[in-house]
Amino acid sequence: MIYELDCRYDTRKSFYGKAIVEENETDVFGEKELDKRLFSYGTIVGRVYQLGNKITYYYFGKYSCTTTRHQKEFFKQNGLTDREIVELFKNEKLIKEV
Repeated sequence: MIYELDCRYDTRKSFYGKAIVEENETDVFGEKELDKRLFSYGTIVGRVYQLGNKITYYYFGKYSCTTTRHQKEFFKQNGLTDREIVELFKNEKLIKEV
């Protein structure tokens, strides 16, 4: 499934099609696998991968202020707090158990 990232936490009304999420959900040996990839201006800039109760967040670097807004929105919508997002941006990867 492919869809535009909507603004839930950002003050903007829309990202005007500049932030796109590609989402795939499958079943791997009885466990749910969920893979979400964030594209900003056509470049992959973030990923959330869940297998069972383990979620791994990936940050693919700083590009622009607008792309950073897209990344923060994406990660907040996928369960990270502001503090966890800062940690992710610093380490480029964060793993959580749910």
